[in-house]
Amino acid sequence: MGNVTVITGGTSGIGRAIVEKIAEHSSEGDKIIVNYGHNDQNARQLLISFEEELRSRIILIREDLSKYENIDPFCKKIKEKTDHIDWLVLNTGVGTYLPFEEYTFDLWDNIMRTNLSVPAFLIRELSELMAVNGNVILMASHAGQVPYSSSVVYGVTKAGLIFLARTLVKVLEKRRVSINAIAPGFIETRWQDGRSEESYERINKKIALHRFGEPSEVADLCWSVLNNDYLNGSVFEVHGGYNYF
Repeated sequence: MGNVTVITGGTSGIGRAIVEKIAEHSSEGDKIIVNYGHNDQNARQLLISFEEELRSRIILIREDLSKYENIDPFCKKIKEKTDHIDWLVLNTGVGTYLPFEEYTFDLWDNIMRTNLSVPAFLIRELSELMAVNGNVILMASHAGQVPYSSSVVYGVTKAGLIFLARTLVKVLEKRRVSINAIAPGFIETRWQDGRSEESYERINKKIALHRFGEPSEVADLCWSVLNNDYLNGSVFEVHGGYNYF
């Protein structure tokens, strides 16, 4: 029976790097079920980046996981593709740099729902498929541990994910499933598009390694956590030594 991974938000940035890492180490019979919400071009580019043998192990599922009503269709599609899940990586996330005083109820609700509530209910719905010694990873953020006034609601959701990982340890214990959170700092993804040189320089001065991280470095950490069955209820930071200066 092959290893089955489900990853949300898996066609760009950190998610894509995790898919590439898992595919690199995959074997015949393995499945990597990759969710994305909107961008078909990114999905196609991900597929064609693999050799044909690896490409055959990738299953793409387009479903907008910012909405509660799409949870059931998404889970139904997964159950049509596999009878078990070994690794579940919940990576979908959205944010805003709007000032707090400009927030609307809808903006707040959308980010809370996408980043925190939908992942919680996905775990509830998919837990019955999780294999013994399976692993769940929630993609949190350093912003969930250190407050940033420029991303209030984003930080609140990521703090919630960290607490969710710790809280669900007891819920998933009966199935011998582990759950952990990864908290990246500043990573070179599309989220940095449009950032000024002044902003890069200012932030890099606060990072001991004086650079932003690469998605592959987060993926390397994710791979290590997924392959260690004794890690449970923990938060793993990957931020290059941020706030040490």
